[in-house]
Amino acid sequence: MSRLPITALCALAASVVLGTSAVAVPNESASSSHHHATASTPSGGVARKQPAVKKPPQPKKQLFVSRMTANSAAVTDSRGRVWAPRGTGFGGWKRSSQLAGQSIARTTDDVLYQRVGYGMKFYRLDVPAAATYRVRLMFSEPVWTQPGRRVFDVVAEGTTIARDVDIANAVGKAAAYDITVPVKVTDGRLDLEFVAKADTPALAAVEVTSTTPVTPAVVRPFSPLVPVAPSSFYYEDITRAPLAANSAQAAQNLAAQVKNHWNGVAALNTSNYNASVAYANASTPRVRVEFHNCQKKGYVPQGLFDGPKHFLDVPVPKTAVPASGRDGQLTVYDKASDTAWEFWQMRKGLDGRWSACWGGRIDKVSSNPGIFPKPFGVSASGLLMAPGVISIDDFTRGQIDHAMYLAIMAPANWDQVSWPANRSDGYSRNPHALAEGQRLRLDPTLDIGSLGLTPVGDMVARAAQKYGFIVSDTAGAVSVVTESGAAAQAATRRNPWNDLLAGPSYDALRNFPWDKVQVLPRDYGKASAAAIR
Repeated sequence: MSRLPITALCALAASVVLGTSAVAVPNESASSSHHHATASTPSGGVARKQPAVKKPPQPKKQLFVSRMTANSAAVTDSRGRVWAPRGTGFGGWKRSSQLAGQSIARTTDDVLYQRVGYGMKFYRLDVPAAATYRVRLMFSEPVWTQPGRRVFDVVAEGTTIARDVDIANAVGKAAAYDITVPVKVTDGRLDLEFVAKADTPALAAVEVTSTTPVTPAVVRPFSPLVPVAPSSFYYEDITRAPLAANSAQAAQNLAAQVKNHWNGVAALNTSNYNASVAYANASTPRVRVEFHNCQKKGYVPQGLFDGPKHFLDVPVPKTAVPASGRDGQLTVYDKASDTAWEFWQMRKGLDGRWSACWGGRIDKVSSNPGIFPKPFGVSASGLLMAPGVISIDDFTRGQIDHAMYLAIMAPANWDQVSWPANRSDGYSRNPHALAEGQRLRLDPTLDIGSLGLTPVGDMVARAAQKYGFIVSDTAGAVSVVTESGAAAQAATRRNPWNDLLAGPSYDALRNFPWDKVQVLPRDYGKASAAAIR
């Protein structure tokens, strides 16, 4: 079953959340204790002592410390402390290297000030407890020698903590300049905003330390948009997987699709042509999704209202909003029944009734690898989209723990399909064209920190080394797909991606090394998946 191609998002200005690294400093003052209890017998006598119920050990309170620089790789200061590279909470993608290798005045730690992020919009950091934190902002001026050429304010938790910051006026060019301020955080996240007055705000590094010991934060676990089988290809580590005999040629074919279009940068689909997910529960009314004949088939396909009845009894929540763009994709997940639906060109009429051009249902989805019965589903490959898109939660955590759904411009012809796909809308006759369903990874030996990627690109690259990409669809550009913010925008009038991105989405994957992609053999994993079943 063919479908219309996804048209890639190519122009969007928005703002990025970057992950951070925190170090816990032990505090030996905390302790825990146990006690024994006695119980009375029904006759009033004293029973034997009951075994003490062991309480789980309570984590010791510690000083919380997070250190991050504008570098792409971790650096170590003169005291041996490691500073993390910028993550998705470091709200500036542009970076000056004009001070690289230079001596920086007023410090013995030149490395902390030699890379400067400019065009800074924000800095965001999850903190473990409501407390007061010592925030050390570290600046150096890479360009200007005259006062007044770069001026900005810094706002923390809604309050201006530094007004008219002018680094050149304070210390001149290529000199360390720190501002340290206590900031009270009550909502679990430190939020800094940088307000430009002249030129753009610049920042070299940030150090955040709790002023008192706090209970360490629990690492937020990966939370899939729709859970599929733990053994799914979406979760498989392919670092050591074998390569296809034509891996180099196939990778070159893909790299050319990026290089020769859209200024040589692949798309990150945050605004349009992505995946919207709605969550149903036991009380969600079930509806009939009407067939919208957008492809002018001239008939109602079998299986929508008869047989498996993919379009009947669908629990579409009132808050459901399809993704923006012509595809109008919508995933519906009902945890109670362990069922997932995905619809293409889903829309709600003025009469309140839903219709879609195509789609499908997966029963017992939590034990399914993420493949629709042929020929159903939204993606041209027959794969469930939701597990492979970069979710908003992935982004705010700064880590992707699954394979990524990849749309490309010229997949192999539709009769060339690779497991886990079960169909295709490809058209290329190039012998090295990638088949839909084929799996790719980024060379695991690459030093990601040396590539000069944006924090978004860095996050995608690290996931691509371990979990890889899966060719899943045809598009107007090579595209990495995200969770849609359309439903949140309908509820709040603001798309969350506007606050997550530190730059335009069409620049998020600039410098991504598509020429270093490695291609796995067609049908890789099919035999082992069959053995598991």
